Amino acid sequence: MKRIASLASALVATFTGAGAEEPPRFSVQSTSDFASYGAFYTDLTALYSPFGNLWEPGWRVEGIASARRYSMIDSGHKRIGLDATVDVLAGYQFMANGWSLLVAAGMTVVDSHLYAARNLPSSNTMLYGAKVLGSLYGKPTDDTMVYLQAHYNTASEFYYVQGKTGLAIAPNLFVGPEAAFSGSWTYDQLRLGAHVTGVTFAGFSSGISLGFVRDSNYGEGLYLGANLQANF
Repeated sequence: MKRIASLASALVATFTGAGAEEPPRFSVQSTSDFASYGAFYTDLTALYSPFGNLWEPGWRVEGIASARRYSMIDSGHKRIGLDATVDVLAGYQFMANGWSLLVAAGMTVVDSHLYAARNLPSSNTMLYGAKVLGSLYGKPTDDTMVYLQAHYNTASEFYYVQGKTGLAIAPNLFVGPEAAFSGSWTYDQLRLGAHVTGVTFAGFSSGISLGFVRDSNYGEGLYLGANLQANF
């Protein structure tokens, strides 16, 4: 009996260890940024690999919930808007030689609220459309990284393009410049700054960015961004 118990314990330990070392199939990420003039953006993204793990090429299913505060000009008056958006996307992640490219598309629902302004009442509109996105990550060398992303939402007519690169100051910890351009038919925005990416703690990977922003409606200011990611 003792031998059987010992063998069972060994099998359980082996199975548990193998399970703990299995590559993840699910990823959760939160991104937020705030501008000194009052605009903000925040989102929560869940990415799932239904037919394999996240470290190999394959199909992906992605859900994104986000909120964006912005301004627009309406009848000569500046108005504040708040968009709450839910996206459900599907796509494919290509991987080769340490590079990863995710391409996805799907449906989007936007609850767009405009706050009241002079002689203009508040309004609320539900918008439906499609969203497409792409993101590319790679390490040209062990000490450098490159990240590019872009997405477009037909419901809110909002586009976003970002790029950043970095130099390793510790294993998988990168520091470098970043730039982003975004907008819609009502405005455009440019961001130039710097980031620290790859800070890890308690199983989470995080990053932070800081820089200059120029908005066609708000004017100039500073922005602060942060992201947090965990894989399961």
